[in-house]
Amino acid sequence: MKKQKILNFFNFNSKCKTDLQKCALSVLKSEKIHSCNINFILISDAEIKKLNRKYRKTNRITDVISFLIDPKTFTGDIYIARERSKKQAETYNHIWLMELAYLTIHGVLHLCGYSDYAPKNKKIMFKKQDEIFKCIFY
Repeated sequence: MKKQKILNFFNFNSKCKTDLQKCALSVLKSEKIHSCNINFILISDAEIKKLNRKYRKTNRITDVISFLIDPKTFTGDIYIARERSKKQAETYNHIWLMELAYLTIHGVLHLCGYSDYAPKNKKIMFKKQDEIFKCIFY
């Protein structure tokens, strides 16, 4: 069976798709993931809050949430909150595309097993995502 990377983007414009695909592929390359099927879905803050409530038992909006559906085939879904990500772009004083890129990297790292719940793990994960982000944008 031929190894392939399938990346699907829903509710993103075509310019975003190209740039975000580049971000996702950079993470996959750094983690030596040769085959995958990942869906990236841009949703409302209300929708991501529902996902958090249902699957993480937290009643809040997050910027990104990732689900590894099948580890054997590296199949997963990554949801990004539209309004939250736009606000964060303003807060960090960069364009929305850069925020989406950062969240794409973050989401794929979650699928790869990185966690940001404990301070030590968060430091490792953020160092990795910052390195990848800087390679793409600077």
